[in-house]
Amino acid sequence: MLGKSLVGKTSLILTYVNNECPKNHDPTVEDIYNIHIEGIKNSEGKEFKILDTAGDENCQNMLDQWINVASGFILVFSINDIESFEDLKNKIKRIEKNEVNNLPKVIVGNKLDLNEERKITYQHAEEYAKTIGASYCETSAFTDSNGNVKKIFEECA
Repeated sequence: MLGKSLVGKTSLILTYVNNECPKNHDPTVEDIYNIHIEGIKNSEGKEFKILDTAGDENCQNMLDQWINVASGFILVFSINDIESFEDLKNKIKRIEKNEVNNLPKVIVGNKLDLNEERKITYQHAEEYAKTIGASYCETSAFTDSNGNVKKIFEECA
């Protein structure tokens, strides 16, 4: 899972795993979550390792290593933070530079609960996702009011 610091990567994972968003957690450097994902086409589900990466600039030297071992990407930005969307585009360029196969990509506009502060429109993000062959989904790790937290993991799987 890739994205700038504070876009909600860890919160999305913990909401998926625990069915609730933590109020507070320590900043991530690198965490691995072993999870079982149901709802995969022609399958009863599969085991996956989700790598939660730091968005911090100090950890970006590890990004190419993370990309090279990935089987798919969930790329997260905050709908109320233009910089996080631009950062996502830079991560896509690094994925394209390193990627051997055309791996699944899901772009996630997080923090839908802050929709009144939105800076990136749904249409703009969806159009960008299409240009790179990714799917696009919006959600809120905090409320998961539209049920899309589960969907983003199933979509990538």
